[in-house]
Amino acid sequence: MLAASKAVDMHIENRIAEVENKHQELGQDALVDPHDPLSWSTARKLTILVVVGLWILLGTSNMIIIAPALQIIPVEFHSSFNTSTYLVGGPLLAYGISSFIWVPLGNRYGIRLVFVLGSLGAACMDCWAAKATSFGSLVAARTLASMFYAPPETLAPQLVGDVFHFKDRAKAMTWVGILQASGFSGGPLIGAFIIQNQSLGWRWIEWVLAIITFGAAALMLILLPETQYTRHMEETTTLIRSWKDDLRFWPVSGGGRPKEHSVLHGLATIIPYFGHPVIILNTAFFSLTLLVTSYTLTTQSISYLTVYPFSIGNSGLTFIAPLIGTWMAMLFCGVLADRMFNRLTKKEGRKPKPERRLPLLIVTGVVGIGGSLLFGICTQEKCHWVAPLFGSCFVSFCFIASLSISFAYLLDVYEARMDTVMVIDNGMKNLAAFGISYAIVPWNTSAGYSIPFAVMAVILFVAHLLMAVVYLKGEAMRKWSAQRFESARTTHHGDAF
Repeated sequence: MLAASKAVDMHIENRIAEVENKHQELGQDALVDPHDPLSWSTARKLTILVVVGLWILLGTSNMIIIAPALQIIPVEFHSSFNTSTYLVGGPLLAYGISSFIWVPLGNRYGIRLVFVLGSLGAACMDCWAAKATSFGSLVAARTLASMFYAPPETLAPQLVGDVFHFKDRAKAMTWVGILQASGFSGGPLIGAFIIQNQSLGWRWIEWVLAIITFGAAALMLILLPETQYTRHMEETTTLIRSWKDDLRFWPVSGGGRPKEHSVLHGLATIIPYFGHPVIILNTAFFSLTLLVTSYTLTTQSISYLTVYPFSIGNSGLTFIAPLIGTWMAMLFCGVLADRMFNRLTKKEGRKPKPERRLPLLIVTGVVGIGGSLLFGICTQEKCHWVAPLFGSCFVSFCFIASLSISFAYLLDVYEARMDTVMVIDNGMKNLAAFGISYAIVPWNTSAGYSIPFAVMAVILFVAHLLMAVVYLKGEAMRKWSAQRFESARTTHHGDAF
């Protein structure tokens, strides 16, 4: 009986791999080339995932780690309190828009080169921010730093698709999403304790970021090989991989043909994707969920200093709540999604349709809407300080779970072009979060907390309605796009363009 069960599992995994690789069996053919990341050992894959996870954690931490100092910095530089949100809004915008640069560069010259140079640039900008002599120079330094931190925002999901088989992608994407969201919630927690230490002050936030980022650059230089791969055996120089190959800065693993033949062509290939209905709806969904999350966490960094009022250090501790929500999403999204898909594959004998991932969004919608209302009403009514934290925990859970499900869905649909899809997804969502950042202080001041967060709940409801449309009509929309756009046709691991 046990042997039969193992045989069934082996058959299912082979069926998944068969679909991934254009109906070619993985057993022998796909493992011939040692430069193919899918053939690498589990230890190497996990090492890559950890290093890239640290890199993406630093990027989101950088954006909001300064939030506990939003009341202090304007006083030091003699600027208005309303302009203090520029310190968060500028980095948010740069983090998304710069994706339009990093993805074509990564596709032409390799993501290893982009990641290493980006981390070095970010660390240098952090040093500038730490030495800033004016409010304007601080905003500029933080905005440019965020631009250099941005590459993994769009290239990390593509890396997951290049390195991990279908059956492991949800867990890998959840890990990436958790660390990405942990930066939003963990950044203010760390920043608050640095700021509260009078012997350090807010400038040491930037020094700490610079030190850790230089360390991340060293780790990527040593432990992160090039993971992009194009399936052209005749172009590989050798079928034996040495340790020197892990340190090379080549466009694709094994030295094959780059995914893009020029940066300008890479930029041009992005434009048609704006016409894909599936991408439009997913981008709108993710933009709205990030908008609500950004509004909630930025408000939390201020409300616990003014409404309750906490010390800066204790205010930072409140961000443990959204951090817990982030970690809860790992169990819900990674483990549950993978088990659900494996069962569907066993039942149907083939790879399930991408839309089968989306029913899990029912849970994120209910939890997120409830969390937004809970945070706003409890803060407005000055309930016990613990009550709003349940709200921010639920909103954070909604964000990271939604992110993981949406990313995994898009990765199933646009396997080899996930990086290009993420340019649109991330660029537009960060633009929305950038816009709302300027309304946080004046809106909360004039309207209180109940009305803004009731609006946030409505926004989450509308966002999930959009994904209901994708669930019901996604397959038809994909077929429609494939008939009209060459970019919407099926792609696979190893394809070049």
